[in-house]
Amino acid sequence: MVSIPRIIGVLSCSFFLCLGLSTVASSADSLNTGQLGGKIWTVSDKDSFVAGKAVKGEIVKIDGEHYVVREASGAEVRMHVDASTEKRSKMTPKVGEHVLAKVDAKGHAVSFLTDASVAH
Repeated sequence: MVSIPRIIGVLSCSFFLCLGLSTVASSADSLNTGQLGGKIWTVSDKDSFVAGKAVKGEIVKIDGEHYVVREASGAEVRMHVDASTEKRSKMTPKVGEHVLAKVDAKGHAVSFLTDASVAH
């Protein structure tokens, strides 16, 4: 038969374990989910994220701040890239470079990364 002190010990350990897990669960909002452009994004920043379409392909045309990217499917996506667009470097992309971009519903590139080497 199991002694009462052992039952009390198991119950008290279970209580403290649950208490500790609730603290971990309540602090989960501040966990890091990644980095973007030097800023550390956390779960609490979810309202700051902009919904958009991921575009991956080759630059086929550049017209000022407007870029046309051809995806592997053959579809061409026109996007506006300006100073507010998150970029990996200050280098100007060229026709023929491959690109990974996130474009919002208005056609503005939120992020624009090319396969060109980064200048230090």
